[in-house]
Amino acid sequence: MARAGQTEIRITRHSPTSGADQSERSFEPAPPSDSSSAVLALIEKIALDPCADLEKLERMMTMFERLKGKEAELAYNAAKGRILQKLAGIKIVKNRPALHEIENGKPQKRTHEAFKYAPLEEIDRHLRPLLAAENMDLSYSDEPQPGGEILIRGRLKHLPGGHFEDSFMSAPPDTTGGKSSVQAVGSTNSFLRRYIACNIFNIVVVGDDDDGNGGTVDEAQTQTILDLIKKAKAGPKFLKYMKARSVEEAGSLEAAVATIASRNYRKAISTLEEQMSRAETSHADLS
Repeated sequence: MARAGQTEIRITRHSPTSGADQSERSFEPAPPSDSSSAVLALIEKIALDPCADLEKLERMMTMFERLKGKEAELAYNAAKGRILQKLAGIKIVKNRPALHEIENGKPQKRTHEAFKYAPLEEIDRHLRPLLAAENMDLSYSDEPQPGGEILIRGRLKHLPGGHFEDSFMSAPPDTTGGKSSVQAVGSTNSFLRRYIACNIFNIVVVGDDDDGNGGTVDEAQTQTILDLIKKAKAGPKFLKYMKARSVEEAGSLEAAVATIASRNYRKAISTLEEQMSRAETSHADLS
């Protein structure tokens, strides 16, 4: 799978008056509120006046469009807020097995480690009913990119008012595991859609029951985490988050990383990859 450190995320918000795609699904607009209704009534009164000031009418129309856009944004935020509240009580579990290729310097020495992840359909199974209840739609589209990268746009739209939020994420084709070019594109496409959905709704998937996977990370896993820590510029908070010993307690960063529980290895990797992705756009860090 393409590493999240090689991804790009951009989020934009738009109201119906900011030039939303005409190709988006149509929906009957929301009824005007008291404020916009009053402005609309005034516009109608001015328009019927044969002596009406056209400049004043244009100003009133501009005010009406701004009010409608603000109302659409508020309705969008309220609907999304209700979805977030419901998602807080839903547990989305990593339930699909896969293999993660571990680089060991030479292609012939690559090994694979089994792990689990939450597929797009598992996330969609929980999310789709909540979207439908709030008249919201989450759609995806491909955007052309130079250099062979795949860019996916996720658009969360409140259908009654038309306000929407765009989230962009890109990554190279996933060529691991001997995939064909078509399979590589499909794998990355699914990967990006999962991350976009989780990004928009702040979804955190959890591991299934991993009792019995005791012990700490091995030498190869420790080195993989160390490499990502350097790339992500992660600080002491990362070790604390992973419930590992601090550098002061362990004597060195390598020794501290080696105290991370083996069952939390994938969590450590995904956390650092997400940090690298965020750092590309917001320069955030875990220090």
